[in-house]
Amino acid sequence: KPDAVIATGDLVQDETRQGYERFMALLSPLGVPVHCVPGNHDSPRLMAEMLSAPPFHFCGSAVYGNWCLIMLNTAIRWDDGGRLETNQLQILEQTLNRYPDHYALIGLHHHPLPTGSRWLDGLDLRNSDQFLAIIDRFPNVRAVAWGHVHQAKQTLRNGALLFSTPSTGSQFLPNSDAFMMDSKPPGYRWINLLPDGSINTEVVWLS
Repeated sequence: KPDAVIATGDLVQDETRQGYERFMALLSPLGVPVHCVPGNHDSPRLMAEMLSAPPFHFCGSAVYGNWCLIMLNTAIRWDDGGRLETNQLQILEQTLNRYPDHYALIGLHHHPLPTGSRWLDGLDLRNSDQFLAIIDRFPNVRAVAWGHVHQAKQTLRNGALLFSTPSTGSQFLPNSDAFMMDSKPPGYRWINLLPDGSINTEVVWLS
């Protein structure tokens, strides 16, 4: 049983109240905190209204042992790409300053690093340079996790593990110039945050 669930956006496809009610009904029985950020198919307004009471948490931060989880909103209205507005960048920096003795995992929806798919990299985090400039200044940032790309990929940057997680629905074909679907099944990612700041993570594909 996990200590918490991180839901990295696109929780619904149609921005409806009924969609979030279904999401809540499915995840509430787990009995653990569910940390959510909005994606380009979500309604941040409805999410903030419906997913802000335990066990659900809309964006914000939480502490688990000597780890700090920071969840950021990258959704932009009428744009499938993302952006961290000034207030979100400030929240990121202020939270990292508030917990200098904690390791940090940052969760967001849009990808701050290229995927290698030309069409998808046109829908990335628009101001990733500002985001990366902040996390590069904080060696306690050990992980950044995002959704959006419907594929699993990971890389190291200044000692931090940056990775995407697959979709719990369908996957996009990696390294494609145009939009194409992959044949891989739904998936999810386990993230094990260890007391020494190291991370074990594994992608699980459903049969």
